[in-house]
Amino acid sequence: MANPLAQQVEKILSAAVGEFIAKATVKKNCELIGTSPDVITSAQLPELAAHIEKSVSFFSGKETGMEVAEKIKNLGG
Repeated sequence: MANPLAQQVEKILSAAVGEFIAKATVKKNCELIGTSPDVITSAQLPELAAHIEKSVSFFSGKETGMEVAEKIKNLGG
């Protein structure tokens, strides 16, 4: 995964769900919004964050999902 933005998203997720699940979650959720981790842009972060929030909430609880989503949204500047 060469895209620094995707790497940052993965790092945020890793803290909440572990590295293995973080990689899979970033990849799958990028696909859901019509992109890939290699070409994700900051403009796509809010939509990606919304999808990831649902995934993380399911596995780690709503509060964790909201925190992760907020951090991802803030990456865009």
